[in-house]
Amino acid sequence: MSKRGRRTLGVPTFPLPISGQFMPAILLIIMGLGLLVFKNLTQEVKHVQDLMVKEGTLINYSFKKTPEGNRDYGIWLKEFAERFELSGQQEAVFDTTAFKAALKPGDRLRVEYSDREDVLENGGVRRLYGLSAPAKNLTFFQGKDTVYQQNNGALTYAIYGLLAGGILLYIWQIYKTQRQRNAYEE
Repeated sequence: MSKRGRRTLGVPTFPLPISGQFMPAILLIIMGLGLLVFKNLTQEVKHVQDLMVKEGTLINYSFKKTPEGNRDYGIWLKEFAERFELSGQQEAVFDTTAFKAALKPGDRLRVEYSDREDVLENGGVRRLYGLSAPAKNLTFFQGKDTVYQQNNGALTYAIYGLLAGGILLYIWQIYKTQRQRNAYEE
């Protein structure tokens, strides 16, 4: 004779992904996906191909500190109406004395910047991703390194950690539920 199936009163015998025991895993996955969407919406340069590379003639430069103590490094080129500004990562490692010693106004510079930036919205300032002087074989920083640093920060590791933790917790809960069901049926 065949064994008659057990009847339940509206309680499913399989794990639902939205039940209480799966909620922490689902929350971790949702937080990871939310951070991923946030990063993709706020990040201007995702790949090196997003950068524009142009050359210009150095007019002036300014390496000073604001009254609050923050660095304010900028470069002006004859061919551009806007000011090129170093970001916080480049300012921290940029060697201003080597720049001042090697380059004078009138020298040619190659700049890498994002053409997606709205100069009017930024107050006439463009962020530099790469800076070099090809005639003098000097490279101060490259765009590919800057983009790599921006794409591999703590936020990226948090996204991957949350997604991996959520998926592993979800798998563990399914395994635990299956083990409990097998123990109950025996």
